[in-house]
Amino acid sequence: MASVFEKLQNELTFKNLRTMFYIVTPNETTYSRVEDVPDYFEKARPWFLLLVFMEFIVGRLTDKSHYALNDTITSMNAGILSLLPKIGGRTMSLTLYTYIYENYRFFDVPIDSIWIWIFAFLAHDLAYYLAHRAIHEAGIFWSFHQMHHSSEYYNLSTALRQGCIQEMGTIFFESLQSFITPPPLFLAHKYLNTLYQFWIHTEVIPKLGPLEYILNTPSHHRVHHGRNPYCIDKNYAGVLIIWDKIFGTFELERDAEKPVYGLITNVKSFDALWLQFFEFKAIGWDKGWMKNKKGEDRFPGIWNKIKCVVAPPGWFRGLPTKQFFWWRCMEDPGKGIPKIEKTVVRYSQPLNLYETLYCVALFLTSFGCSTEFYPHRNEMSWQLFFAYSAYLVSNIQAVGYYLDKRPIAIPLDILRLTVTCAYCILQSNISILAYSLISLFYVIYFLRNPTTKSVKEEKEL
Repeated sequence: MASVFEKLQNELTFKNLRTMFYIVTPNETTYSRVEDVPDYFEKARPWFLLLVFMEFIVGRLTDKSHYALNDTITSMNAGILSLLPKIGGRTMSLTLYTYIYENYRFFDVPIDSIWIWIFAFLAHDLAYYLAHRAIHEAGIFWSFHQMHHSSEYYNLSTALRQGCIQEMGTIFFESLQSFITPPPLFLAHKYLNTLYQFWIHTEVIPKLGPLEYILNTPSHHRVHHGRNPYCIDKNYAGVLIIWDKIFGTFELERDAEKPVYGLITNVKSFDALWLQFFEFKAIGWDKGWMKNKKGEDRFPGIWNKIKCVVAPPGWFRGLPTKQFFWWRCMEDPGKGIPKIEKTVVRYSQPLNLYETLYCVALFLTSFGCSTEFYPHRNEMSWQLFFAYSAYLVSNIQAVGYYLDKRPIAIPLDILRLTVTCAYCILQSNISILAYSLISLFYVIYFLRNPTTKSVKEEKEL
């Protein structure tokens, strides 16, 4: 673990902090080769943790931000999981992008030109707007992105709650830039555009005066995350809010009606894999078989069942839609959206002290493991790559089961730890073996004890 802390400390620099606000120069972010572009996500890791902690403290002092341990761990675990499909820390779209650029680009451009850098910035920001809008409005494409909106809280940890296969829904729009923008510039701006959006996930920062006219700010993005009728399908911007104003999706935050966060129908689970993929089933199958109060099909016939998969997620027969780009979107996105309930009750299951400590330990283990794993996974053997991947996913999934108080949490965790111990014995990995044996003892001795009371029960005594 010493090496993990060393790595985090080394990346805690002012330069890495600047990248999170897009405060960079063209010179320091322009590279001639894709291989030379730094993994800005990895470099920002310690700042993610530090800024989340700072927001938590400020929020406690000002009562402007709210955190729940179960939600925060779920969000940060989702961030760890979302990096797993990115081979070598790079993006899934980069291979396709590079192929198109090398074979079909319109013309060569000077990569060290400041004007090309500015063009690449604007092109990527526009592409992000279109992609973001598509994965909200284009039917089942919403399934790639809904994970990010599944938190009922809005804080910096929410920014890390990402869909692990979201790039499959955005790859087309990112590739549009490949006819002009060189791959190294595309990759740098992709990193920086994504990092910029971290700091706008907060309730602590108020409206920012004149900056509100140009930039995507915390106020604008709070609207985007709201489930109030006026918030639905609004403010898709990455860095510049001008795209929403141009294409008619801009909405101001209302002081009289603050956004309430989460999905229109919240999932009520912390199960990591279920949160990632449940919407594919909901839109791809369940929606087409919905019944009305009379027991009649809401989508009769095969055509209507297919249509509800590609139509906007909020679409039902009779609701008007309009064409945008290659998909249909709602004419009035707020129509049919239920009003916010008078008393908002967020999903939570009470944990006892032993369960809480164990979930925190599992998260810290996942974070440490990913810090060691991700920078070096491209150099690993397939055996080691899959071993790390399986360990990470099972660790994260175990946390979700405990946070949901699932009866299968302890039996599955005992099985997981037993398999881990067996693998460590075969590989002579003494340190992980010792940790797994301690964890196994903890689960059997403390968590299986039926006499431990939950925090809620203890308060009621």
